[in-house]
Amino acid sequence: MNHDHNGESRFQQVSWMLLAGVCVGLLAMLVRVAQLQAVPSADLSNHIDTRTTARTELPVRGDLLDRRGRLLSTTRFGERLVLDPVVFPAQVDEHVLKLAQAAGVDPADIGVPLIKALEYNARLAAGIPEPTPSPEVDPGVEEGAEPTPADAESNAQTARVRGPRRYVPVTQVLSPERIAAVRALKIPGVIIEKRQVREYPGGAEAASIVGKVGVEHQGLLGAELLLDESLTGEKGRITFVRDAKGRPLWINPGAVQPATPGEDVRLSIDVELQRIAGEELLKGIEEADAVGGRLVMMDPATGEILAMVDIVRDLPGLVPYPWVDAPKPRKRGDPPPPPEPNVLRPGQRYVTLRADPGRMVHPALARNRCVEDIYEPGSTFKPFIWSVISELRLARPEEVFDTEGGRWRTFYGRYIEDVTKRATMTWTEVLVNSSNIGMIKAAERMKPAQLHEAVTRFGFGKSTNVGLSGEASGIVTSLKNWSKYSHTSVAYGHEVSVTPVQMVRAFAAFARDGEQAGTMPTLRLLAAGSDTAPSVAYRVIPPDVAMLTRAAMRGVTHNVESRWIKPPEGGWRYELFGKSGTAEIPLGAAPPGKKRPRGAGGYFDDQYNSSFIAGGPLERPRLVCIVVIDDPGPARIRARSHYGSAVAGPVVRRVMERGLTYLGVPPSPVQPTTPAAPLATPTASAAPRG
Repeated sequence: MNHDHNGESRFQQVSWMLLAGVCVGLLAMLVRVAQLQAVPSADLSNHIDTRTTARTELPVRGDLLDRRGRLLSTTRFGERLVLDPVVFPAQVDEHVLKLAQAAGVDPADIGVPLIKALEYNARLAAGIPEPTPSPEVDPGVEEGAEPTPADAESNAQTARVRGPRRYVPVTQVLSPERIAAVRALKIPGVIIEKRQVREYPGGAEAASIVGKVGVEHQGLLGAELLLDESLTGEKGRITFVRDAKGRPLWINPGAVQPATPGEDVRLSIDVELQRIAGEELLKGIEEADAVGGRLVMMDPATGEILAMVDIVRDLPGLVPYPWVDAPKPRKRGDPPPPPEPNVLRPGQRYVTLRADPGRMVHPALARNRCVEDIYEPGSTFKPFIWSVISELRLARPEEVFDTEGGRWRTFYGRYIEDVTKRATMTWTEVLVNSSNIGMIKAAERMKPAQLHEAVTRFGFGKSTNVGLSGEASGIVTSLKNWSKYSHTSVAYGHEVSVTPVQMVRAFAAFARDGEQAGTMPTLRLLAAGSDTAPSVAYRVIPPDVAMLTRAAMRGVTHNVESRWIKPPEGGWRYELFGKSGTAEIPLGAAPPGKKRPRGAGGYFDDQYNSSFIAGGPLERPRLVCIVVIDDPGPARIRARSHYGSAVAGPVVRRVMERGLTYLGVPPSPVQPTTPAAPLATPTASAAPRG
């Protein structure tokens, strides 16, 4: 009996010891599991990571719309081809040819990446290590595209688990007809994958404003870059568990965070006004045999940019400017250098525009010359100086100036010539007839600081901050470097460089009404809402001076209409006010190691920028428009019809007439017939820079 009790006691002791041992083992196992999960080793981390995959889902990018809600750029879903080499048929060549024909692509575009993937898989199966990493080639959505983050992540995960390559993109997005042809082939291993595609219904005319997106649909240029944050939205995320071979197993609850689409944004651009501007600018460029032209149209009340067009033509016969080698430093005893040859050829038309290789690739990659390229405004600059001189009461509208019969020398001997040659002109006629002599004589009544301030107060020399990348600030000579030559040149629009957007913003001071007259608006690329208050940067001139300048410039447009453009049947509907300008094109700095050739000045000979800026209707302006015609052809030069009033004025007149009619602006009231100040016929010796 006692023997049985002792045996039972020993059994219980052993059982408790075994139980305690099991508990200790389980506890140790739990601790080890917790340790491995919390602080795994580097080798184990690689295996753990491959079992859980986080895939980023890109949001649908918002649409860019014009001011009336018409599409400028939008996102749609397209389809492209992806191959799975593991299940692709063994008859590779035969099926690649069929697939390429159906997809409308070069067989090499499909065959090369497929063969590379098959070779990689074969090496992997044979246990041969990969010599160098070879990332998948993804043609993406556009030319030059790179793999998206999702594609790159998939490839990286495949490499980590050392599995075969089963994801090989081989085409860009295809048309529905091509996709249907591929489906009809029913080739194993051909996957049709959906992709986002950015399209631009606004066309090439608006490309430089709208811009472009990259492969990952991030803004690269133009409004796409400016508004990228609003258009992009928020990325989504999907987390799922995979097996050892990388195949998806399941998705845990709450592991899907859908992407939030980007916002739609309305730009200030009006597609119809953009179309009108493009048509008329191209017509004006062709009529002038010019190499290009620029146009900017804005609403002076709100500062909204309504149209912006930049056209460049590839003309035959233009040659690069013949810069010559700069002289090398001479040492004592060196023979004198040979005489420099005369490389300038009379009548030769040289290339005046900066090289723009991006323009040849895509319109959106072109340099937007309306904001990036500066030019000397010539006489279109005179209204700004005229208005400040009038404000300072240094000249009165009826004051008579001695304009020397159109030929004169400054007090320091600089020769000045007018296109309109008269013995005398009133201060108003000085502006209407664009007298260089009259403007210089009035500007001589100003101190250098006053004239310099007259330029900078209108925003010249500073960026407008319109929001487009690459915007130039222009050039204004500093007071430190101001000279008597500067004082003369700036008075009639030289020794100052501007952009078209700077000009329309400054000119808006003459095109605003009421208390806003004489103020400059902040330029907008976004459409202003109905509750948006007028945008004012700061006052530049008093309202009465702004109205006085506006009234004086009506005489300029009368001259253009009477001489250079035939009115439509029934006459013009709208009264305009504006100013023309013609300026030689500066040579700029010589390339490194080069210098100007013998006999060269600071400008191209007989090559000009001809411009016209105007607002209308006169009684209540709704539009301001500037046109710059780059380098009118030699025939126009010989005929003395290369002036801004002759080549740019008619373009502005037609654009304004059509644009105001499109906007539904009531016609101007019938004006009393008043004789316009006659525009004298330019003589052969007339100075072209006025």
